[in-house]
Amino acid sequence: MKQKGKFVASLLFALCIAGAGSAQAGMITYDTWATNENGTGNYIFTVDDEVSGKFNYSLTVHPWNAEVFGVFIDFGSKATGGGALNLAGDSSVSLEGRDTTDSVCGPPSCNISGLSIPGFDGTWGLIFGLGTQGFNGIQTFSWSTTDFGLSLSDFGVVAIRAQQLCADGSLLPDNENSCGGSDKAYGYSTVSVPEPGTLALLGLGLIGLWVRRKKVEA
Repeated sequence: MKQKGKFVASLLFALCIAGAGSAQAGMITYDTWATNENGTGNYIFTVDDEVSGKFNYSLTVHPWNAEVFGVFIDFGSKATGGGALNLAGDSSVSLEGRDTTDSVCGPPSCNISGLSIPGFDGTWGLIFGLGTQGFNGIQTFSWSTTDFGLSLSDFGVVAIRAQQLCADGSLLPDNENSCGGSDKAYGYSTVSVPEPGTLALLGLGLIGLWVRRKKVEA
């Protein structure tokens, strides 16, 4: 009887997760970075597809040891095409490139020239400029675009250009004078939330097991 209670509880928990997955779509997180230089920022870049037909982006630095200047997004062999971008969100975010081999994210100083990314084919699906040259005092950028008919699984490597990088444990905004460095870094997604379909399959699988058990008991 105790085992049956545990099974029913597990079933209900799985169904709750599946239901929550229908409300919360998938999300990917980039929080581990490599650089050719001496240090890198504490960047946390997330993308979700909570709104149908859209990608929602958030890029923050926590603890705040750098200020981002640009972000480069790779979609592997996929292209974003020539359709509408529908860029919305922070006015400080601008599109600087699309399906391009350029390495510039705005003014000449906003670039990732010299950043070596193993296995990268050289084409960026999207390049965004964040803020303007000089310290802007912005820790977090949030924006959205259309999803270009792509999915979160199409996201590949992401590169970041920072125009402020702190040394020796200094943090912005209080230690701005100690944060005169810069950074070029790249990373791959490290955390993902299952798509609703995956969660639904989990729930259906447990339902099937429960039905089968009931038949055996009968």
